[in-house]
Amino acid sequence: MSPRGGDPPRWLRELQRDFTAVLRAPLDPGAGRFRERQERYPARLVAQLKGGPGGPAPAERLAVYHRQYWMRLFTALQTSFPRVARAVSHWHFNHLAALHLAERPPRHADLDEAARGFAERLHRALQRLDEAARRPPERPPHGDAWCRRIELSRAPLALVRQALRMDEAERRAYESPFEGLWRPAHDELARLAGSRLRFAVSCSLAEEDWDLARFSRLAGADRDEGAPEPIRRHPSTRTWVFARSAAGTTTTSVDPLFARLLERCRELPFGQALAAVEQGCTAAEAAQLRANLQGWIALALASGWWTGLAGAEPGAQAEGSSDAPGRA
Repeated sequence: MSPRGGDPPRWLRELQRDFTAVLRAPLDPGAGRFRERQERYPARLVAQLKGGPGGPAPAERLAVYHRQYWMRLFTALQTSFPRVARAVSHWHFNHLAALHLAERPPRHADLDEAARGFAERLHRALQRLDEAARRPPERPPHGDAWCRRIELSRAPLALVRQALRMDEAERRAYESPFEGLWRPAHDELARLAGSRLRFAVSCSLAEEDWDLARFSRLAGADRDEGAPEPIRRHPSTRTWVFARSAAGTTTTSVDPLFARLLERCRELPFGQALAAVEQGCTAAEAAQLRANLQGWIALALASGWWTGLAGAEPGAQAEGSSDAPGRA
C-alpha cells in the first residue's frame, strides 16, 4: 500500500488504466451481434488475473465483465428512450447508443445519467437528414455515423422524431418534482379569463401518429419474443399529456380540442385562448367544446397540470406539495 497521502503505486495505476480502457472499448458488432474482442485486451492486464481450477480463463472472465457492463449501458439508454429504440429497432438503437457513449463516456455511478446528451445528439442528426432531404441529391456529410445509422434502420424520420419527443416528455415528467394540486380561490377564478395559466414544469404535450405511447419507460426496456409487432399508424393524430403526480409519472390521452386549448393557454390568457380555439371550430366542435369544458378544466386541476395564474404571487403551499414522491 502507498503511504498515507502519497501517490498510488505504479502497478495499481497501470492496472486501473488498462481495466478502464477495456471497459470503455465498445463491443464489436461485426459478427451480427455485439461481442467483446478478447484478443485486443492488454496482455499485462490478462496476466494479472488469476483463474481458479476448472474455471473460465482469465480473458474470458474479463470478457464477461466487459460484455455485461455494455449490456447494462444499452439497457439504461433503451429504458430512457424506449420509443426511439422500438422505432429504429434495438439493433440500430444500440449502435446509436455506442456512438453516444464513445463521445460521452459515463462519469456517474447512476447509469441513468449515461443517457444525458443523447436526445440533443439525435435531434441534430435528424435535422441534418431533414436538410439533406430538402436539397436533393445532397446527402449528409460522408462519415456521419449517426445519420447513416438512422438511414440503415429504414424508420420514417417523422416516426423517429415523434418517438424522441414522447421519450423526452416522459423523461421530463419522470425527473420533475410534483408541485401539488392547485385549488383556485374565488378571486383567482374571477381573474381566470384575463390571466395566463401557469403550467407544472413536468407537464408537456406530445402528438402521436403511431401507437408509441404504450412503449413507456415505466415498463422497462421493451423485449419482444420472436419478430416484433409492427408499429401501427393511427387513422388520426392523438395527443398525450405527460406530467408528474403524487404517485409518479402519468400519461393521459386528451381530446384534440382540449389539446388545442392547452397549447393556446401556454401563449394567451385563458379567455383569449378559449376564444381562439372556438373560432377555429366547426359548429359541432364548438358544441363539443362547450359541453366538455368544465370536465376538462377539472381534469387539468385534478392532474396537477396547472399550478396557478402566471405572474401571481405564490400563495399557500399547494395541496400535496409537501409530499416527496419517489421515482415512478
